[in-house]
Amino acid sequence: MVRNRLVLEQLHHHAAHDKLLTMTWDALDPEIRRRNFKRMLRMILKMARRVATGAALRDGAVRTMPFRFHADELEIDASIERLITEAQPINGRLTFSNYSDFSVIERTRRPYAYSVMLDESRSMRGSKSAAAALVAAVLLLNLRTEDQFAVTGFSDHARVIRPLGQRKVHERILQDILDTRPGGCTDVAKGLKAGITEIKKGGACHRIGILVSDGWLNTGHDPLPLVREFRQLHVIELPGGDHDLCVRMAAAGNGIVASVRDLPEIPSAVKRCLSA
Repeated sequence: MVRNRLVLEQLHHHAAHDKLLTMTWDALDPEIRRRNFKRMLRMILKMARRVATGAALRDGAVRTMPFRFHADELEIDASIERLITEAQPINGRLTFSNYSDFSVIERTRRPYAYSVMLDESRSMRGSKSAAAALVAAVLLLNLRTEDQFAVTGFSDHARVIRPLGQRKVHERILQDILDTRPGGCTDVAKGLKAGITEIKKGGACHRIGILVSDGWLNTGHDPLPLVREFRQLHVIELPGGDHDLCVRMAAAGNGIVASVRDLPEIPSAVKRCLSA
């Protein structure tokens, strides 16, 4: 720990500083973490902003709406009716004065609720602990106003980091995650149970789970029965664990496995989960 502190101080203005910071973050003493938190936060947010999700799936009720750039299927009868009743004659012709005078058929989007479950066990030491914060940052930056999300952490016990429906500023959520020191065994079933319990508190139609883990299960019950309680469960698989378990959980949860080797790959992995 002392050696890491001295090396970080020597490399303060060097490009290698950030990489070493992520590799040793969970082992640094509180004072060094406090002094480097802003730098760590900027680095995580910079990586998170490199991706943006595509257009959201619209799977709700169909309705006729003024054109708002959300749909392009013209509702002819409604548009003609508005033309007759509201349009102003110009040079003997009825014309629309604004694009919003057209009516289109628009399908609404049902709200989504996301449950991010972060592995905080002993096997998540090193740069894996920063990976958890990066996943949360990418989701925060891509979350739509009608959506909700919760963040839970687990090892051989589970905790709620961010309850569903609570709107914390980005920095506070990420600080809560970065303050974690990995330890204990890995009870994936307990982590899934905490995520399910939290996500069910909302009224969203679609409940999506995102599990961030290396899949190294060494205590607790079989997690597969709990996976099926999500509409979808995606697994962001960090290196060094049980790939087969990650695949089985994603398959049972109608989700995908996004395997990552290092931090820069995480934003695209989260994007694939959100777009699946």
